[in-house]
Amino acid sequence: MAEAQERVFKKGEVIYRQGQYEMFLYDILYGSVALYQNYGTKEQVLIKEMNQDGYFGEMELIEAMPRTTTAVATERTTARVYTAEDFGALFCEKPSMVMAIMQQMSARIRELTREYNDACRVVAESMAAEKAGKEKSGALQKERKKLSDYYHSYLRLLGGNLVDD
Repeated sequence: MAEAQERVFKKGEVIYRQGQYEMFLYDILYGSVALYQNYGTKEQVLIKEMNQDGYFGEMELIEAMPRTTTAVATERTTARVYTAEDFGALFCEKPSMVMAIMQQMSARIRELTREYNDACRVVAESMAAEKAGKEKSGALQKERKKLSDYYHSYLRLLGGNLVDD
C-alpha cells in the first residue's frame, strides 16, 4: 500500500538540488514549484513551473538517476511525497494517478518536440537566407538566438557535458 507523506515547503525553500540522488516523486497538493537548471548561478535557467495537481521528480524516480534540476517552492507549498516503493504500489492502487503522470510526461515530450521543430525551421530559414546571400531579418535573428539559448539549456539539462560551455 502506498504510504506517501505530506510535506510543507516555505516560499523560497529548496526541495531538492540538481545532482542529488534521491528517488522521490512529488505531487503538489497546494502551491507552486519552479524547476531550475544551474540554480543560484549566473547560468540559472527556469525550466518549468509546476502548480497544484502537478507532479515533478518522476523522471529521476523512474530512471534511478541524479536530479537534473533544482526544485524551489515559489510560494508556501504542500506536496505528497512518494518513494519508489510507493510509486510501484500506485500502479495497482491508483492507476488513474499513474496515467496522469504519464500524460504530464507526454505533454512535456510534445512541448520539447514542438520547440525542436521550431528550432529546425529557424535554422533552415537562416541557412536559406545565408545561402541566397540575403541579410537575415531582425526577427529571424532574435528567434534564432532565443531558440539557441533554449536548446543549449536543454542539452545541458539532458547531458551535462554534451555542450561546450
